[in-house]
Amino acid sequence: MHKKSTVTGLGLKVRNGRTYLRGVNLQKYDTPFFIYDWQCIAQKIRAVREGLSDDIKLYYAIKANPNLGLLKRMLPLVDGVDVASGGELTRALKAGCCPSRISFAGPGKTEEELSLAVSRRIGSLSVESLTELVRIDRIAAAQKRKAAVSIRINPARPQRKFPVKMGGLASPFGIDQEKWGGFFRLLEGMRRCRFVGIHVYSGTQCLDEATLLDNAVSTLNIAEEVYAATRLEIRSVNFGGGFGVPYYEGQSEIDVRRVCSGISSQFGRFKRKTGLSGCTGILELGRYLVAQAGIYVARIVDVKESRGKKFCVLDGGINHHLAASGRLGNFIRRNLRVVNISCTGRIAAERVTLVGPLCASLDIIAEDLLLKKPQAGQYIAVLTSGAYTYTASPILFLSHETPLELLVDGARASVIRRSHAAGEFD
Repeated sequence: MHKKSTVTGLGLKVRNGRTYLRGVNLQKYDTPFFIYDWQCIAQKIRAVREGLSDDIKLYYAIKANPNLGLLKRMLPLVDGVDVASGGELTRALKAGCCPSRISFAGPGKTEEELSLAVSRRIGSLSVESLTELVRIDRIAAAQKRKAAVSIRINPARPQRKFPVKMGGLASPFGIDQEKWGGFFRLLEGMRRCRFVGIHVYSGTQCLDEATLLDNAVSTLNIAEEVYAATRLEIRSVNFGGGFGVPYYEGQSEIDVRRVCSGISSQFGRFKRKTGLSGCTGILELGRYLVAQAGIYVARIVDVKESRGKKFCVLDGGINHHLAASGRLGNFIRRNLRVVNISCTGRIAAERVTLVGPLCASLDIIAEDLLLKKPQAGQYIAVLTSGAYTYTASPILFLSHETPLELLVDGARASVIRRSHAAGEFD
């Protein structure tokens, strides 16, 4: 009979002194590696869909985790994807996404990126400036095609409970709300740009349900204002995303069904009031769908003391997981949830600082952390590591090998990106 116990973290269990994610033994792989729980991702998608009405579509924001193997698995479960570069657009197409199910937002789109988007007839190009609109029209004319464009609006009112704000202030993102009229005046003289919708993205990592709903209402008010002034058909309203996940102790999950149900209710009111019965809503979520499904695992290489402080040196650091250092959109450094998965018994914890192998003082994974007695060779797991990690980190700094990426589905794990030596990128 196997002895079982639960470890902090979704899907983690201990059997006979070994830690498993679902049915996969984490200590059988060479470190460092990322491992993702497919069941967790599918559950997140299902929970969002249960709260949304049929006229609001769920898009996956690829920037959160663009792994191609993961993306291919997600496409059948979502309605489309949001991309922020030509590389992400190419990746979405390679994964098999229909071009009409792709939206493309982000400042600084190059001529090549815009040309690719127009040539592939993607569902929507979110216009970030008047000069970008001019460029899109010129490119579409050269290709003798029409480009579907949305106006990305930078709202006048900030959402104060969005920890990372991307709207409501001076911003490179979108056209200021008080200046949206210039977009439509310019659009009047264009034959190659077809207006399809409104896009607002106020910020990210919000854990306040009332704020998320208020943001949706604010977006709909902007759309209503635009429609009243222009009488142009609005085929889609993109609410952005921004749903937060609890990274730190003391933070709580949002009730996603309640939030999505509230957004759906407000969207229905908007459609009835404007008569835009054919309008579709878009909710683009990235972090919320994948962050909690991911775990980063590294091994302790050395344990040392320096002037009364104990350091555990890992074989991976911020070159793989910059977010753990607190240097990626954080204003206050806090430790992510960390577990010593090699030490599963009732053993006293010690206060340690986890650092990576880099010759850099900011290579800190966790500071002054209580961890079960650490020893060289033990496996350390950093939880909530599924978003903005691998591709949001200085992966080639100091030319260490890149980490393996694995996807767990039940008792099986498949390699979705192998480890690479730095020289392979030359």
